Amino acid sequence: MSGILWLASFPKSGNTWLRVFIENLFRNSAEPVSINELGVVRYGDMMGPLYEKIAGKPLQEMSDAELHALREPLQKQWAQEAQTTIVKTHNALAMHEGRPLIYLECTAGAAYVVRNVFDVTVSYADHYRLTLDDAVEAMTSGLQTTRTSPAAVFQVLGTWTDHYRSWHAVENFNPLTLRYEDMVKSPMKAFGSFMRYLGVPKNPERLKRAIKNSSFRVVSGQEKQSGFRERVHQSQKFFRSGGVGGYRDLLSDDHVKRLTERHYDLLLELGYVFKSGKPRV
Repeated sequence: MSGILWLASFPKSGNTWLRVFIENLFRNSAEPVSINELGVVRYGDMMGPLYEKIAGKPLQEMSDAELHALREPLQKQWAQEAQTTIVKTHNALAMHEGRPLIYLECTAGAAYVVRNVFDVTVSYADHYRLTLDDAVEAMTSGLQTTRTSPAAVFQVLGTWTDHYRSWHAVENFNPLTLRYEDMVKSPMKAFGSFMRYLGVPKNPERLKRAIKNSSFRVVSGQEKQSGFRERVHQSQKFFRSGGVGGYRDLLSDDHVKRLTERHYDLLLELGYVFKSGKPRV
């Protein structure tokens, strides 16, 4: 099967962890694969050099409109590869300035990782070096985007709710949805469903080994020893805590209330809050 299999998520939801798992699953080696040698998921739709190669000029010489127009030829190129191409994205499945961010005609499928908005907000604050107040403001505001940088092309996120809805509202398109919390608490079941989605033959020992070799303890240890080339600021940790519910020690009651009010419907739908609005995670 050819075409793109998207690994989609709002930022800081577990996308990188899933990529590390895929690497360990496919390589199937006794020892963990280095987080700096991820070759199975080679592409992200934000990677600047890919756009430079197609355009034949440096990123800084192109406007965002020019870069956005290059998404189509780039995705067509991936779709024409002999085997399914797995590509990471944080883009919403939406239109931007009259053009799609994700071209469904190039798409074979998608796995969507969702994480509760409270823990996402804390991780988002750390990643983008925001105060918690500013992160909550961002997570309760309207359209969110990331800017084009010397190495990466801009992405259009929308809100946490909008992002999820965009990937789950397309007729005859059914991404596999993975809750981060299930990946933490029931890894054999969660990652096993992903293994089936990929069409990899059932093999509990192989699955167990891939989960163990991509555990938070392993990847954070690797980062501590060798760094992680994908982190934005070399002075900070990419793999921070990896847990569930850590927000309780950091977000105020008002922060939680604002996030709940903004995203209540989806939080309830995904089992992250009770009907009263009280968090379940």
